[in-house]
Amino acid sequence: MLQKYGNTYASPRSFNNHYGVPLSLSNLNTNHRFGVFEVGMSHPGEIYQLSKIIKPNLAIITNIAEAHIENFNSVKDIAKTKSDIISNIESKGTVILNRDDKFFNYLAKIAKLKNIKVISFGICKKSDVHPIKIEYHTKIKQITINVKNEILKLKLKNINIYNVLASLAVLKSLNLDIKKSIKIFLDYQPTEGRGRVHKIKRYKKFFYLIDESYNANPFSVKNALINFSKLKKHKFKKYLILGDMLELGKKSEDYHKKLSKLINSSDIDKVFVKGEKTLFTYKFLKREKRGNIIQNNEDVDLFLKNIITNNDYLMIKGSNATGLNIISKAMIKGV
Repeated sequence: MLQKYGNTYASPRSFNNHYGVPLSLSNLNTNHRFGVFEVGMSHPGEIYQLSKIIKPNLAIITNIAEAHIENFNSVKDIAKTKSDIISNIESKGTVILNRDDKFFNYLAKIAKLKNIKVISFGICKKSDVHPIKIEYHTKIKQITINVKNEILKLKLKNINIYNVLASLAVLKSLNLDIKKSIKIFLDYQPTEGRGRVHKIKRYKKFFYLIDESYNANPFSVKNALINFSKLKKHKFKKYLILGDMLELGKKSEDYHKKLSKLINSSDIDKVFVKGEKTLFTYKFLKREKRGNIIQNNEDVDLFLKNIITNNDYLMIKGSNATGLNIISKAMIKGV
């Protein structure tokens, strides 16, 4: 979006660790008006060290979730680690926070103590940036949004609404003309493995693949299932290939069990699982929703070719290390 307003550099792919962040920064030059950098973490202290290198004028904390929780004592510790970015925002800078997140007040309080301006986004009407009305059409959402008392109407396809709201908050905080770039949402597609929809030809049939194979944690899987459920059925079926959510520590079994409750209340027709932990999900699924247990990637074609039909939807979701991304890429490439 920022490219519409000036020369912009952004981290290539997920260059978000102690190698990727310095590498990305080294590509920033004086011709750039904006620099956008992703900062990740899997252990305490990483956000602080990386954001100290960047010294951002503005930062976004999208949400606090259970990702990499095996390396932390609690979700509160994850919130504490993510809050470290606020300490390294430049003087009189801004932090953009998700008001729907249960740690919003905790993060906002830290920002206030550091004299950092807070702009909030979320579904909550108290958010500075929030939707007033959402209309769901076959392939397009039409949304009316309040952006700090500026009313906007925009259309979008397959994009996480929170990412849209956070992006608009960035433009508003930089005093940019938002209307100049809102058309971008209609044509924008999520990045590879993050929910992009592909039309696939396989088994002499045409069906749709929702590729969510890049990564998975309880929060992202829940959101993916909710979005999948919002896809209104019309003479097609929904299938899910679910891989293990990794790095969840001692509570991993419990997190996987809880997924079965979400799936059972959804309109997903069949679920196929891959990995040791998803066996706990599979065990508690309704019998009619159980597909098969995938031992090898080659099993997928054996299971799907006889049940998937034209215009059906298949969602693939799991942590990157489960290898589900290999299945997705093969389907997309047609191999």
